[in-house]
Amino acid sequence: MKKLLLLPFVSALVIGCSSTQKRAGATDVDIDTLPVLITQIQQCSRLYTTEMRVHKIVTHDDQLQLRGTFLQKDFKIDVPMSNRKIAIPMDATLKAYIDFGHFSTKNIRRSGKKIEIILPDPQIVMTGSRIDHKNIRQYVSMTRSTFSDEELTQYEQQGRASIIASIPKIGMMDLARQNAAHMLIPMIRQMGFEENDITVAFRKEFKLEDLKSIIKVANIEK
Repeated sequence: MKKLLLLPFVSALVIGCSSTQKRAGATDVDIDTLPVLITQIQQCSRLYTTEMRVHKIVTHDDQLQLRGTFLQKDFKIDVPMSNRKIAIPMDATLKAYIDFGHFSTKNIRRSGKKIEIILPDPQIVMTGSRIDHKNIRQYVSMTRSTFSDEELTQYEQQGRASIIASIPKIGMMDLARQNAAHMLIPMIRQMGFEENDITVAFRKEFKLEDLKSIIKVANIEK
């Protein structure tokens, strides 16, 4: 039986923009200001909005069994003293960013004094994962061999997959949107819009099936 346990995580908000320009003294909203706004947002390039550090414990246990057939009936018997158990603590770092390089008028909806910014799809990078080898706990019966490096690698891969699957539940998309809004709203206000008239949103609510297209794994440390 394999069990994956996700422990509470610590999150840190990272807001950074590679290049921004500010236009002071704007008071009236004018359609001619939108190209200026688009240019400013494009210059943000890749905006890192969120970083999360996730701690996970991957557990596994197994037992040898005798299987066979007796009097045309299948049987399965646990072999005494053949248990193996292991608990593997691991840490992973996730970062979310938004690439504004192709931001355009298609990302802006305007109705009178109200303006809505449709953010490009977020990208999530798992920048590192690491097994805490010092704190691995295992129990191996005398009749069994210890866990191999290959098995440990397999369990780590399962842990990473579980962390990725948990992203919709831990609110990373919401944090990415909120932090992008904190960066963009002051810039939009300088164009003459009131804060109450500004909406910043993604084009859709991202679910587990969307993660394959927006998540990357890089620089994994074993």
